[in-house]
Amino acid sequence: MSDTSDLRAEEAEPPADAAPVIKLAQRDAALLLAALSIWAAAEALYAATGMTFAVILSTLDGVVVGVVVGLMAHEWGHFAGARWGGGIAPTKPIGSFFPIFALDMQRSDDRAFRAMGVGGNVGHWLAVLILALALPLDTPGRVALLSGAFGFAVSASATELPVIRRAYAGASPAESFKGLTGDTLRRDRWIGAAAGIALFLVL
Repeated sequence: MSDTSDLRAEEAEPPADAAPVIKLAQRDAALLLAALSIWAAAEALYAATGMTFAVILSTLDGVVVGVVVGLMAHEWGHFAGARWGGGIAPTKPIGSFFPIFALDMQRSDDRAFRAMGVGGNVGHWLAVLILALALPLDTPGRVALLSGAFGFAVSASATELPVIRRAYAGASPAESFKGLTGDTLRRDRWIGAAAGIALFLVL
């Protein structure tokens, strides 16, 4: 009888985090700072020399780092939404990168799934807004940084907003993911790339 009670108690307890949240935050902050520093170094080289090589380097760095900024904001937004929504969302080991957590779909309320989806989208669009307000868009590298984050945001939202819409319409998490295929994901990546390129050309 006691064995059964112990098993039920274990099942009732949420799984422990594989890595402390603060450690994951420190890791990702360090990675983000390193990425931004590499981009800033290329920007400084361009400002000091005006070389064609430097502007190409800062532009390419800007695109990649912009995507990294958007991705990190997106993943941490998902995590914050899942936890805020009351979900069982233990973190993954420190050596495992994205996603940084796993939402227990069976033991979490559907509200957590919806909050997780919204949180990720709020995260990447907030990153785009911060970059747009913080950066003087007067060099190709700075425009590329914003364009990379914008392209990622468009791609991620194109994929996830239909899922979120189905979830809010009453579909279960499993049902909400119906329609997501490899072709859909590839299409959304191309949409995001096109949006990022368009913004770069406009600015």
